[in-house]
Amino acid sequence: MKKINIVSISIYFIAFLCSLNIAAQTSTPEEGKALVVFYRPKKFSGSAIQFNVKDSDKYYGPLKSGTTIKVNIEPGEHTFFSQVISSDAITLTVEEGKTYYVKGTVKIGYYAGRPKFDQVDEKTALKEMSKI
Repeated sequence: MKKINIVSISIYFIAFLCSLNIAAQTSTPEEGKALVVFYRPKKFSGSAIQFNVKDSDKYYGPLKSGTTIKVNIEPGEHTFFSQVISSDAITLTVEEGKTYYVKGTVKIGYYAGRPKFDQVDEKTALKEMSKI
């Protein structure tokens, strides 16, 4: 019986360490660039809604419930936006070598969900992304 408990505890501990390692790997930008990590916590509410992350030059992909999108960009000011029926945008002034985190959520609208972007600090982002 004690062996089963020890094995179970060991498995949970290893899984926990792996989740921390995965979240930590997201924070390194490419040389000469900044990294913007878009993430969306996994939630049942609004999970059927996906929205696309883009800026004026490029489409980066769909942000679905429980996913992340990593964008390496040139330093400077960038406006990212998304549109379902309504839209939201966030403007970031990014510096070379730094990582920025943007949380995407869905606000419930009259006809459909509305995308919402909020910049968050690294500690909050890594904690929330470890649950994805």
